Amino acid sequence: MKEENLIFIISQPRSGSTYLQNLLSNNVETNTCSEPWILLNFANQLKPELLQATFDIRLTVNAYKHYQNKYSDFNFKENQKQFLLSLYEPMFKDYNFVIDKTPRYWEILDEIVVLFPKSKIIILKRNPINVLKSMIKTWGITSLEKMYDYKRDLLIAPKKMHSFCIEQENNTNVYSLKYEDLVSDTTNKIKNLYEWIGIEYDESILDTSMNQKYKGKYGDPYQNSNSDGANRLKDRQELKNKIENFEDFLNGYVNYFGSPFLKEYGNYNFDNKPCETVSFKYFMHLNRCNIKSDSFSKDLVNLLKKYYYKIRVSKHFY
Repeated sequence: MKEENLIFIISQPRSGSTYLQNLLSNNVETNTCSEPWILLNFANQLKPELLQATFDIRLTVNAYKHYQNKYSDFNFKENQKQFLLSLYEPMFKDYNFVIDKTPRYWEILDEIVVLFPKSKIIILKRNPINVLKSMIKTWGITSLEKMYDYKRDLLIAPKKMHSFCIEQENNTNVYSLKYEDLVSDTTNKIKNLYEWIGIEYDESILDTSMNQKYKGKYGDPYQNSNSDGANRLKDRQELKNKIENFEDFLNGYVNYFGSPFLKEYGNYNFDNKPCETVSFKYFMHLNRCNIKSDSFSKDLVNLLKKYYYKIRVSKHFY
């Protein structure tokens, strides 16, 4: 297979990537699957600093580099590339293009563009505040501790994707798209993407009711579900009330990015009042201290909750 026929869709989670994947795979030339996460399974080679392991990962990386240096006449990069491409072969059977929709590839954007310079990368942006609201509603997040699992997606992903788009603005194989534009002008946006990829566009592809390629364990739970629309709407309405419990956190989240970045990122406006908030500071404290759900950490979390309004956390926590 050729890397030119591989398409990546990369975004924050809850940014409409499943919707875009559905539309782009709804043709006879393109195949996809739910979310393969193929490249992240080899992050130990692509970006080892992302990993934590029971063994010494730094020692492992140094040993492997020493091995590579000893046999410098062997093209490790090219062989690694061919091996990774071979993992997509099952999806390429009877198809010309394959979409790997793995939102968290934002962690390895620079590595992907170096490894597969001829592949196509679609960066799908969405207002980060609405991304957060969608996480709360869809995944039933009820506490800051539960939100902690998505800290990198919330805090780092938008800035990383934005920097990547700026760096790659002259790269014809990188396409930046806003979820809001995709929803409001679906026909034109999808038509432009089909032309960019090199697939003949027909308006019939907008009817995705028969497309099952993108469904699986991962991805949008509503689009993956076979339940009727009325039940999905009811579920969303029941979860919508959860957002009110995070109003203080949302204000702090807006303040974290700041109006200039949100404007530059996607000309995004916001209803929430940007200001420093206790709940967001507490969340950042969890992030910095790397608090996990063991018994010691639970005791510490409860202690901080009880006394946070009365004390100033020492600067070394930040």
